[in-house]
Amino acid sequence: MSRNKNKNNKSTILEDFTKEVMNGLAKKRKKLNPTLFYDQKGSELFEQICVQPEYYLTVTEYKIIIENIKLLLKLYDNKEVCIVELGSGSSRKTKILLNYFLEKQNGNLHYFPIDISQEFLYKSSLKLQGDLPKIIIHPIASDYFDGIETVTKFLDSQNNIPNNKLILFLGSSLGNFEPKDAIIFLRSIREKVNKEDSLLIGFDLQKKKNILEAAYNDVEGITAKFNLNILERINKELGGEFNLENFEHLAYYNQLKNRIEMHLISKVKQKVRINKLNQVFVFKKGETILTEYSYKYTLKSIEELANKSNFRVERNFLDNNKWFNIALLTPF
Repeated sequence: MSRNKNKNNKSTILEDFTKEVMNGLAKKRKKLNPTLFYDQKGSELFEQICVQPEYYLTVTEYKIIIENIKLLLKLYDNKEVCIVELGSGSSRKTKILLNYFLEKQNGNLHYFPIDISQEFLYKSSLKLQGDLPKIIIHPIASDYFDGIETVTKFLDSQNNIPNNKLILFLGSSLGNFEPKDAIIFLRSIREKVNKEDSLLIGFDLQKKKNILEAAYNDVEGITAKFNLNILERINKELGGEFNLENFEHLAYYNQLKNRIEMHLISKVKQKVRINKLNQVFVFKKGETILTEYSYKYTLKSIEELANKSNFRVERNFLDNNKWFNIALLTPF
């Protein structure tokens, strides 16, 4: 397992975290970027969310991959690829794909997991290396775009590695972006890939409100802990003085916007100091911090999004209930 060096070392990640917190809490309507969830503890909590019975997304996507892997492999009969994953997490679902591609390419498979949570990334990569000893893993602790750029430069400098990339963006992370920002995000990926590359991306589909809301309000309260952990992270890394007992988790489906909204509600009127920012933030009783949007799609809106981003939908892979879709996109 190799470790790719890039500019996003620990100090840079902390600097970015600091800016995001400062800018987000200074807004009239306070908000925090969902990428801030994923420190070591946040990543571990998210893995726990993925196995909760209400959280259909992970198990549904897993089934889609298992049921369609051979069909997907046929699309790559005539070429070898390296696999790049954005927001790799534990790589649990990805392991299925990696195992099949490893066999198809006779052991010549390079995997580039990209994740902002450095400690969790290397821990997951070591476990994956133990499970699939023949695979060559290049973990990159970085944001997505710097990570793709690192991969591209590395591949351009090599002669014995397939230069065609299959980029994975599984889960439903694109749903965290506002519609216009999702287009900007995909266009930015398009600018960094070749015409021979492809993107396999997960989309949560629109469905009944009660199913959606249950997925973000599990009975065990893991999602609530995950949401509150963002304040705990601020306390730990920035000398924040948040009392977590004074905030509570709220997640609901906004049917007009076709999105889940996740908030932290201030239960009391309070002032919170963040020492490393040298700032005090005032919260009214009932005031919220927006921590996440999760947009839900239709097949039509996915196709429109892809086309506006200079991609085409080559194939949709859906479950029997049509709750989730994994779309294979290729560049124009």
